[in-house]
Amino acid sequence: MTQETCRILVVSDTHGRVTRLRWLLRHEQADALFFLGDGLYDLEQAITLERLQPPYPIYRVRGNCDVGYQDPPEGLAPFAGVLFFYTHGHLYSAKTGLDRLAEAGTNRGADVVLYGHTHRQRMQPGLAGLPALFNPGSLRDTGSYGVIEVEDGRCSFGWKRVPQE
Repeated sequence: MTQETCRILVVSDTHGRVTRLRWLLRHEQADALFFLGDGLYDLEQAITLERLQPPYPIYRVRGNCDVGYQDPPEGLAPFAGVLFFYTHGHLYSAKTGLDRLAEAGTNRGADVVLYGHTHRQRMQPGLAGLPALFNPGSLRDTGSYGVIEVEDGRCSFGWKRVPQE
């Protein structure tokens, strides 16, 4: 039996902090990155202008501040036996509660829901058939981003911070 493992980075709400995003793309190793919106311009600046294309796929969605971008508002992606539903969170009223996010994840068969928008780190374990909910916090406000280690269908969640500018 082969063991499936992967390391996933989760970023949200950069709001103009291109320097922090550039640091993350240069220094963090991963198998994938989820960019949860409110900073698609920053992501494009870091990748295109700085020629920083990381050696892993980037799954991106638009947030409420990503005006003019045609990226989807949500997506699904499987990694190492775990199905991730990812969205910015504003379409599910994440600032006023997480029930709608949990329901959206459940309806899509997701094991984990990744969301931003609130600018607050949060991890809510999946209970009673509901998916786990994970928010990396805001790269702009605190420099935080999420790191998820997946091994054989199990996730461990954590946060890191980029060094101060």
